[in-house]
Amino acid sequence: MLLALSTGHEIGLAVAGAIFITFALLSSFVFPRFDPDFPGKKGLRWYIPVACLFFVMMLSSVMYFGREQAAAEAKPSLPSPGTTTGSSGTTTSASGGQYAGGDAASGKALFNSLGCNACHTFTPAGAKGTVGPNLDTLADYAQKAGMPVDDFTAEAIVHPPAKYVPPGFPTNIMQPGGGHTLTPQQVKDLVAFLTSSS
Repeated sequence: MLLALSTGHEIGLAVAGAIFITFALLSSFVFPRFDPDFPGKKGLRWYIPVACLFFVMMLSSVMYFGREQAAAEAKPSLPSPGTTTGSSGTTTSASGGQYAGGDAASGKALFNSLGCNACHTFTPAGAKGTVGPNLDTLADYAQKAGMPVDDFTAEAIVHPPAKYVPPGFPTNIMQPGGGHTLTPQQVKDLVAFLTSSS
């Protein structure tokens, strides 16, 4: 599970674990040195609630920080950047400008329904957003990133930020899939739409 966590979640889980372990070690080895009867009858009134609190804190930390793994597993996988089989059964190269089997019309509807048009300018969608990069120049961005435009587009959707983000735009606003769980077919449709004018 740790391998699926971000650095922030790993640190949070490590801090919670360190606090819990420190309390356990102090209770087992240090406090009994000073008071062999530790926690004693009087000490039980505070020791049991504190021990329960640490136990609940540790379980809550595992549940909270472990939630990221489920989100990571829900991310759609990119279609293979090699050759793929299209809907007609023919084999098409993914670097040919679009992902095989992508439907540009469905991609346009998806682009608008997901709210991509609120952040991006893209003339074929009638979008004039200025929060994110101008998608009318998507081919230029892909070239600056050194990637085929369809691979660049799919990667930017599924695993933002893109390899190249134009100066002046934040790199941490867009969430994977635009904050939505997208199927591989939806990714193909979006790529087909966004690269149709490239």
